[in-house]
Parts: sequence; C-alpha cells; structure tokens
Amino acid sequence: MEALLIKFSILAGVFGIIGLIGLAALLASVIWLVIRVANFDSLLPALLCVLVSIALAVGGMFLSPAPEGRAAPYLRASWEAPLEALKGQIGKLKELKDNGPWARFFKDEGASGEMETMDVIRTGAPDRVLVDETMDGWRVRLTLPREWKELCVVENDGRLNFSQKVSLQKEGGWLFSLSLIEGPYDSEGPDALPACETVLEKDGMTLLAIYPTDVQFNDEAEEITEEYQRMQAEIPGILETVEFEPT
Repeated sequence: MEALLIKFSILAGVFGIIGLIGLAALLASVIWLVIRVANFDSLLPALLCVLVSIALAVGGMFLSPAPEGRAAPYLRASWEAPLEALKGQIGKLKELKDNGPWARFFKDEGASGEMETMDVIRTGAPDRVLVDETMDGWRVRLTLPREWKELCVVENDGRLNFSQKVSLQKEGGWLFSLSLIEGPYDSEGPDALPACETVLEKDGMTLLAIYPTDVQFNDEAEEITEEYQRMQAEIPGILETVEFEPT
C-alpha cells in the first residue's frame, strides 16, 4: 500500500490533478476506441476523446501543481552517491594543499626582508599542528599539540619565535625560540645565553632552543597564567619532534 501511495505521489507531482484526470480519460478513450474498432463503428468520437485526454494530461503537467502533502519524494540517481564521494575527496585534497606539510610551497612569498607573522594553522597528524619554516637556508620542521593552533603565534624573523597569543600584545607572551648558529654551542663560553640549550646538530650547524628569563604573561590573571605554564610544560615534547636540513 505504501509503495502504491509513493507511485501515486510521483504521478501527481509530474502531471498534477488535471493531468491525472487526463490520464484516466485517455485510458477510457483507448478502451472505447478498441471497442468501436471491434464493432466497426465510427472512430471519430473515440479519436476526439483520445486527443482531448492527451491535451488534458499534457496541460496538467504545466498548469496543475502537485497536491500538497503528496509531493514526490526525492529519488537519488545511481550516480549521485559516487559523485558526492568524489567531491569529498576533492575537498580533502584542497585542504591538504592549503594546510598540509607542503603548504608553504603553495603560499605567496612575502617581500624581501619582511618579517613573516602567522597563526599556527598548518595541520599535520590529526592531533598535532605542523610548523614548516626556513631559516638561513635551512628548513626547520616540528609539530605542536593541536590546542596550540588557537593559543600560539609563530614569528619568523630569522629565528622562530613561539608566543602565547593572549599575552603577545602587552606582556610579550614569549615561550621559546629556535635559532641556528655555526659550530657547536658552548654553554660555558663567554657568549653563552642565560637560558639556552642545544636541540640538534647537523653538518656543522647547531639548532638552539632559547627561553625567556623574565615574566612574559599577566601573572595576576589565573587563567592566562595556567595556560602559559601548561604550554611551557609541553615545550620539551615539542623539541623532540624537531627536524632540520639544508634547503
């Protein structure tokens, strides 16, 4: 019964009430025409009824709306599901192009000497955020916790500076920086920095992590303080993901 109602709804949606009357009349006219042919009667009246019925059916398609509440349900074509899946794959490819590990190579380079400032938006693994930058002819890559996407700002001014976004304008918000030097770093030498450590060494170059020695956040705001300290505690895990190589 339900299947019959659906079929009726489809016909009503296509032909309308007038069109349905025309179809019924057409069926009756054809039967009448066959009977008159079998009895060798005049065919003209039956032919006229057939023509009028056809006109009603066709006219109903254009003039009569489908009955309310009986509109035909949308039937998906067999090719629509694969097409939607293909569109989804294309969308994923675009996301990878914009946010994937190679996103830097698709972006326009800024003016020469201009400091590049960006929010951390490059996505890597599902629970990590990838940062992929170039410093002094070396490519530096590392991953950050996913929540840093909203909490951290990265500045590349010859070294990579990582800062708490909410404290950036007033207190500075500086968490740590990555910097390249030639040769090994001597933590006991005269040029040693007060808070610095070696992250990696390669081909005569050393990648350093540099830390602030003063307060870089509003320590009177409990929420900001907790956020900064939580991010600070995650830095050792971030440094374990660092890679660098010549470009």
